[in-house]
Amino acid sequence: MKRISMLAALALSMTAAVAQRPADTDKAMVPTTVTRAENQASLLQGQEALANQGGARNVVYQETFANGFDGSNGNGAWTVEDNVEGINSEEIWVWVAPGGLGYYEDGTPTGKATHPAGAYSGNTAQLASETAFDGWVVFDNDFFHGGPITADNAAVDTEGSITSPWLNLADNASVIVSWESYFRYCCFPYAPVYLEVGTTNEGVTAWTTFDAHGDFIESANTISANPLPVSLDVSCVAASQDSVQLRFAYRQAPETGAGFSHYFWGIDDVTVSSNQVMNDVEITQIVNGDVYNVFEYRITPLEQAILDSDGGLLAGVMYKNVGTVNQTNVEVLVEVLDESGMVLNTTTEVLDTVLTYANALTCPANTQDTLYLATGWEPNATGTYGLRITLTGDSTDVTPENNTLFKNILYTDDIYGHDDENVLDGELGPRESEDIADYYDPTGYGSYFHCPNPGTMAYGVAVRFGPNCGLDIGGNPGELEFETRLYSYDGAVGLTDSPFDANYWLYDVEWSNLDGTSDFEVYLSFEDAIEMDEDAFYYAAVINEYESPTQLTVLTQLNSDTDNSTGNFNQTGEGNFVWFTSQTSTPAVRLITSEREAVELLEASQGIRLEQCMPNPASESTLVRFELGQPRDVTLEVRDGMGRLVSTQDMGTLGAGQHNTTLDLSGWASGLYTYTLVADNFRTTKKMTVK
Repeated sequence: MKRISMLAALALSMTAAVAQRPADTDKAMVPTTVTRAENQASLLQGQEALANQGGARNVVYQETFANGFDGSNGNGAWTVEDNVEGINSEEIWVWVAPGGLGYYEDGTPTGKATHPAGAYSGNTAQLASETAFDGWVVFDNDFFHGGPITADNAAVDTEGSITSPWLNLADNASVIVSWESYFRYCCFPYAPVYLEVGTTNEGVTAWTTFDAHGDFIESANTISANPLPVSLDVSCVAASQDSVQLRFAYRQAPETGAGFSHYFWGIDDVTVSSNQVMNDVEITQIVNGDVYNVFEYRITPLEQAILDSDGGLLAGVMYKNVGTVNQTNVEVLVEVLDESGMVLNTTTEVLDTVLTYANALTCPANTQDTLYLATGWEPNATGTYGLRITLTGDSTDVTPENNTLFKNILYTDDIYGHDDENVLDGELGPRESEDIADYYDPTGYGSYFHCPNPGTMAYGVAVRFGPNCGLDIGGNPGELEFETRLYSYDGAVGLTDSPFDANYWLYDVEWSNLDGTSDFEVYLSFEDAIEMDEDAFYYAAVINEYESPTQLTVLTQLNSDTDNSTGNFNQTGEGNFVWFTSQTSTPAVRLITSEREAVELLEASQGIRLEQCMPNPASESTLVRFELGQPRDVTLEVRDGMGRLVSTQDMGTLGAGQHNTTLDLSGWASGLYTYTLVADNFRTTKKMTVK
C-alpha cells in the first residue's frame, strides 16, 4: 500500500498533470545464453546477500533436500507436479544430488552431471546455497526444452510446484518462511515464482499466494543473485494454524497469463521459523522522487531541481514492521544535509500505527509501505547533498541501526543521471547472433528523463563503456558503428516507435574502461542541441541497431532500477528488436544539458569543472577558470598541437571552490593548444587557440 503524506499533495499534483509515464512494453523477449560475466556478478551478489541476512529466529521446520524429494529429518516427502506428460512421472523438477548428478522425482537419472542444463542456461553456475553440497532442487525449464527454440522445437509454457508435508504451526503466533533461491526466467518482466500457503478447514484447503522473487527487481532474462535469500512473513494466513502446507509454484504470471517457458528456478534450505522480536520497524529504501509515477535521479541539473513553490525535494521512505507488535506514533524525520554534514532542512510526520504482518488489513500483506514528504527544500548551489530519514516510535526498537537510512544526491551544472559511478558492478552486452556467424545481435542501453521545469537543452550523453566494448568474438578490437539517440516519448506509439534525434559514431577502443574501473567517461554530443519540453519524457541511449562483428557494451549498476527508468534494446519473440524497459540494472548513460568540447568527461561528482579559457582565441594572455568540489593538489599543463609540453604550473593544494589563473602567451607561436587541469589523479582537457 502506498501512503502519501498530505504535505506532498502539492508536489504530486504536478505529477498528475504531466504526460502519461512511459509504460512497459508488452512484447515477449527471447531467451539468451547466460554469460560468464553474468555468472560472476550473480555469485558476488549472492555472497553479499548471504552476509547481510538477519539474525536467527526460533526454527520450527527445516528442509535441505539432502534426501531429495523424499524429505529430510523425518519431516515427510514433498509432492511434485508439473504441466507436462512424458516418460518420467514429472519431467521438469530435478533433484541435484551431491556431486551434481540430476534425478527426476521418480528416481530416474536425468543423464546430466550438472544442472541447470539446456540450450540457454547450460553454462550457468549451480546454486551456491549454504547446503548445496548435500543436494538441492531445481525447476529446470531449459533442460525440459532441450535445444534452442526453433520451428521444430517450439517453446512450451511451463508450470509446476513442489508441496511440503503438512505442518502444525498452532503454537506459532508468527510464521516466517525463508529459503535460498536462484533463478532466471523468460519471457516477460514479471517474475513467475510464487510461494503458496495452504490451510485446511473441514477437509478443504485454501491457498494464499505470495510473490517469491524477494529483493530481485523483476526483469526477463536477468539472472538473480546466487544464492538469493528470500524471507516472507506469512503470519496473516499461517499463524496459529494446525494444518499448513507450503507450495513453491512456478506459474504463468497473471499480468500476462502466458509466455513463461525457459531457464530455471533453484531452491534449497527451506526454513520455517517463529519471530521472537516484538518491536522492530525497518527502513528498506529511501528515494528522492516519486518512483511510482515519475522517476528519481542521483544526479540532477540545478535548473531541474523541484522548486520550493512546487513543494521542493520530494523525499520517500519505504518501511515495514518486522516485529510482532503494532508500532504506534512512529515519527518520520527527513533531513537534508550539506557536504559537511550540516542539516539544512528538516521535515517530520507521525504515522499513527504501523501494523505487523499478522495484523495487516490485507493478506498477503504488503511487503512494505511508502510515505512521501514534500520537504519544501530547493538547492541554491551545485554540490553533493545528503538525504537522511529516521524512524522513531513509542517502543524501544530492537535494531535501531536499520531505523535510519542515508543517501547522497548531487546537483550539478549540466548532468542528469540515474546511476552511481561508485557502484558500477556489471557490464551490459549483446548476445552472439544466431543468424550470422561471428557477429553480435543489435543492442542498446538507456534511461528515461523528464523535465519538471522549462528551459533545458540536451546537448549529448556521457557514457562509461565496458572493457569489452569494440571487441570481436575472439576478443580483438574491430570497427564498431553506433548511435547516440534522444527519444521524445510518444505514449500513442511506445518508446521504440517514438521520434528521436541521433548522431553517428565510430567507436575508439581508447574509450573502454580496460582496467576494470569505471573512471573513464566519454561525452558524445548530439548533432544539434535539443530543447526539452516541460513535463515531457525523454529517453537517452546508445544503440547499435544492426548486427555487428564487434560488441557495444556499457558499465551498469546491478539490481538497482527501482524506479523502472532504464531499458535494453533486445529481441522479441516475433524476432523484432525493440526497447524493453523496466530492467533490473542501471546503465552508465547520462544526459548532458550544456555544450562540452572535451571527449573525456570528468563527473561533477568528482568535484572538478574546467571552463573554456577567456578570451579564446587569445594573443597576449588568457584566463583559465576551474572549480573544485574538495581540496586537491592541482597542476595546469599546456601542450602544443604536436602534444609537446610547453608550460606547467604547479599550483599546490587548493581548497574547494572557484579558482582561476592567467596564462601569459607572450612569444607563443600561433596555433592550436590544449590545456589540462590535473587534480590529484583526475585530468580534464580543453582546447585554445593562440593568434
